[in-house]
Amino acid sequence: MKRKLEVYESKRRFENTPEPRGNAQPRKARGRREGGDGGDGAASYVIQRHDARTLHYDFRLELDGALKSWAVPKEPSLDPSVKRLAVHVEDHPLAYGSFEGRIPEGNYGAGNVEIWDRGTWRPEGGLGAAREGYAQGKLKFTLDGDRLHGGWALVRSPMGDAKQERWLLIKQRDDEAADEAAPASTAPERRAGRKTEPDAKREAKHDTARDTKRDARPASAPARRTRRAAEGEAEVAGVRITHPERVIDEQSGLRKIDLVHYIEAIAPLLLPQLDQRPVSLVRAPRGVSGEQFFQRHAKPPQIPHAVRHADLDPGHAPLLTLESVAALVDAAQMDAIDLHTWNASTTNIEKPDRIIFDLDPDPALDWGRVIEAAHQTRELLERLGLRAWCKTSGGKGLHVVVPLARHAGWDEALDFAHAVTDRMAAQMPERFSAKMGAQNRKGRIFLDYLRNARGASTIAAYSPRARPGLPVSVPLRWDELDATTAGDQWNIANLHERLDAMTGDPWDGYGRARQRISAAMREQIDAV
Repeated sequence: MKRKLEVYESKRRFENTPEPRGNAQPRKARGRREGGDGGDGAASYVIQRHDARTLHYDFRLELDGALKSWAVPKEPSLDPSVKRLAVHVEDHPLAYGSFEGRIPEGNYGAGNVEIWDRGTWRPEGGLGAAREGYAQGKLKFTLDGDRLHGGWALVRSPMGDAKQERWLLIKQRDDEAADEAAPASTAPERRAGRKTEPDAKREAKHDTARDTKRDARPASAPARRTRRAAEGEAEVAGVRITHPERVIDEQSGLRKIDLVHYIEAIAPLLLPQLDQRPVSLVRAPRGVSGEQFFQRHAKPPQIPHAVRHADLDPGHAPLLTLESVAALVDAAQMDAIDLHTWNASTTNIEKPDRIIFDLDPDPALDWGRVIEAAHQTRELLERLGLRAWCKTSGGKGLHVVVPLARHAGWDEALDFAHAVTDRMAAQMPERFSAKMGAQNRKGRIFLDYLRNARGASTIAAYSPRARPGLPVSVPLRWDELDATTAGDQWNIANLHERLDAMTGDPWDGYGRARQRISAAMREQIDAV
């Protein structure tokens, strides 16, 4: 062991640094098997965020009594097409796996160290294969951490030098992988089976939201149900929250625990909006200014309290619904900020129960133009015989929402929405565009009908957004719309002002609406 850690010890003056000595005994880490000699090779693993001369992530795997270590310049990516450089560095003692703190200036690696992820790793083929793979420069393994899961690989690159071996850290293609470039609105996906559910359930859920709105208070509310579980951790709604004090939005200074408190407090209003709908998450492990990715599927142990629906999207991991406070807090613990929902329930997945028109303006447009566009959309829909409701997007625009009885299929709903937006763009081409792309909305508002495709999703009302200030999508009455100032007017810190001023449910009647897309409506579109 002394020989293994000679390089580690030679670089450090332990009288000047809080880092553990080479012979320090490790604290028992969660899930760790001493020595890493379990029958399946399971042992501890840790990633430490090291803000030294340059920010990087120290990736460490327990093997043969030490932590094999690599310095990764960027946060590990869940995208299998992204190969992260991992520079092999000296072995570290097992005790380093629990180290957090500041290494003083003048010492090797000076800067802040905090645990970014930890758990267990299992080498493919067991411990013997791990030793052989490490020696040959190709390690394959499974991670079970707080953040990272599934299959991974470390592969030595031939581009290294004698002093520092260059390896690549790569996510394997499995159910835990994610395309980091995926947009919030997705293309239609494959169809699955269907079930039925009484439409009256929607009305009951909206009544529940109306009755409980005054119980909801966002991040500024006292954290009566939060207790400190350990240094650097908290517990909310029975869920362990790691790094609660980490700032996730530099603009406002809001922390991870502020987001968690908001999610817990707003749950009486947010849960009815999720309404057994498949949910897609926007996760931001490094906060709103860092890399984000979109996640639609998950297997255990990710988001333990979520409900999984394995039969709705064949060939993929289960779709998710969040149906409890614990599930919402689970998602926030996993750095999920946006909650986007389908236009259908899992109980009748092939029959959408709403159509959404997303009014997405050129950022240079005055907000008054967006308000006017929402009114014009409502007026056209009313001439067709359809009632609509409105909410802020939490971004630049507004959403006009049309509830439906569950009778039309996805293609029929999408075609109808497309026809409406085409008609508006044809009537007022100087104001509206029905074509995607920044060049097509210059000086205009893009009428996004693609939110109505199967598998597409839209931000849920009362969900935060992974944007500066952590804005929130908020339902409105039509007579309130003209007084709004922006699509991101409310955020998790000031939404309580909106809730305190409300005198009723802004979407009163939404759950009772029984509307159908008729052939007469489709024929009438060109005449309105």
